[in-house]
Amino acid sequence: MTLPIDSRELRRAFGQFGTGVTIVTTREPDGTPRGFTANSFSSVSLDPPLVLVCIAKSAASAGIFSNAPCFAVNVLAEDQKEASNVFATQRPDKFESVDWQESSNGIPLITGTLASFECNRFSIVEAGDHVILIGQVEAFSVREGRPLLYYRGAYLTLGFEAPLIHAASRQAETVLGGIFERDGAVLFEIDSASGTISLPSIGKNGDIITHSQLIKSLATFGIRANVDFVYAVFEEEVPGRVSIYYRGHADGETRTAMAFIPFDDIDLDRIIDPACRSMLTRYIGEARQKSFAVYMGNETEGVIRPVG
Repeated sequence: MTLPIDSRELRRAFGQFGTGVTIVTTREPDGTPRGFTANSFSSVSLDPPLVLVCIAKSAASAGIFSNAPCFAVNVLAEDQKEASNVFATQRPDKFESVDWQESSNGIPLITGTLASFECNRFSIVEAGDHVILIGQVEAFSVREGRPLLYYRGAYLTLGFEAPLIHAASRQAETVLGGIFERDGAVLFEIDSASGTISLPSIGKNGDIITHSQLIKSLATFGIRANVDFVYAVFEEEVPGRVSIYYRGHADGETRTAMAFIPFDDIDLDRIIDPACRSMLTRYIGEARQKSFAVYMGNETEGVIRPVG
């Protein structure tokens, strides 16, 4: 007897497979461009050159793509999250939100992608609640860059998120923070009751958190921030916590809970966490020399490797 499948848990299990992200495009018979976001994309064959992509039968454009004689698959770069989000909706103005150009057969190609595949329809396969579109590649283009990745229901940035995936695989408590600089000053959270200061951070237990979530949390305080690279990763065996800190830049008008403190005015004794004190001491020295290195280890010892 077959046991019933929990669809929610099955979706969660499928999410364990990390993928790239694409936008699939075509035109309606009247010439209207159509597109949708898909991570269910795969190469099928080299001879003949075939690819496949899946679309839900419930999708508004399922009939259009099933009957289209040709379509294109656009492989997104890491800076195209917004385009991915737009094409995952049913907005009527999707193509007004991105730069695009026409292929030789008139199919929209998204500008700035890592690769695009212009395909003629090879076959259509109905499979459960989806339709599998198999296309024969007639032309393609490639450029260098880093891909937009998707894992466990969230976007990932190659290199930035690798320590977070490792932490999640251990079901560890993860602290994600940043050393955000502005004109020789570092952004701190300030505890008005105790007078202590700390670097901005967020944390979860056993789930993937990303630098974009950290940036969004700062935005609630009026801070515009971006990250440059992973600056330090240190693990604590007890209580099994992984701390990941980025180096970045920030701007904006700080509120009571936050302040930019110049290097020379930072009182390290006000920082409770000794690992953060050590990290910040190193950072200030490197910032003055304009030469940074990445630290990986535990809270007391590890290795330092230059950036770049």
